[in-house]
Amino acid sequence: MKKIAIIPPIPLTSHELNRRLRRYQSQARIGFEVDIRQLKGGPLLTDSEYDLFWASVYMILEAEAAEREGFDVVIIDCTADSGIVEMRQSLNIPVVGALEAGIEEASKRYPEKKVSILALDDDWKRMITRQLAAYSLLDSIITVECVGIHVYHPEKKNGMNQSEIRNFFQSLCKAGVAAMEAGAEVVVLGSTTVIDERDELEKYLGIHVIDPGAAALRKAELLIDKKSTREDIVSKKESETRYGDVIRKRLGL
Repeated sequence: MKKIAIIPPIPLTSHELNRRLRRYQSQARIGFEVDIRQLKGGPLLTDSEYDLFWASVYMILEAEAAEREGFDVVIIDCTADSGIVEMRQSLNIPVVGALEAGIEEASKRYPEKKVSILALDDDWKRMITRQLAAYSLLDSIITVECVGIHVYHPEKKNGMNQSEIRNFFQSLCKAGVAAMEAGAEVVVLGSTTVIDERDELEKYLGIHVIDPGAAALRKAELLIDKKSTREDIVSKKESETRYGDVIRKRLGL
């Protein structure tokens, strides 16, 4: 059994953790085990670069723990791909970012089609755009549209009610229509929290909609299929200091 660690950027409520876990388990292929790792600290939400910085600190710690426990791949369950550079430098196993995987899948599956991203709000539009620039992928999309509403609210222990869910979907559809009016033929969801709406949104818009979390899972499985795991990556020297070692020392953990 190959093991994939899913690392969100925030500590999750039990309801949200199970919601995400069901999504990944339902899409994982036979022979692959997925596990969502619960962070030991960090911000309750990631709505700024400052939040993302602190989130990445605890994500790195959890990623290194997952590697020690024998996981084969780490997935960053966040479209800001928080801490991806540091994790790739520190770990001996592959690290897959949801944003990178979503854009990569859109480009490979639909190479002739124009791609747009649906960000949750202006803050996420800015953060996603910055990460795309870091990847040199800004030219891969034509627009980033804002939904204007978040799906996950940590104070709502049981998630959104039915009225809030309908309101969110309507806003998602509106953003999707705006993307199409800008010329988009493929839409990449700008948050891994948008789980249950992909199929209905695709049906409503009549164009392809990509779930970045699912795309990251498919990429992780492919890396394992190609044996791009620990034994195929040059192992770091035993004496080499890991980022997590420095973090624990500085934070007194």
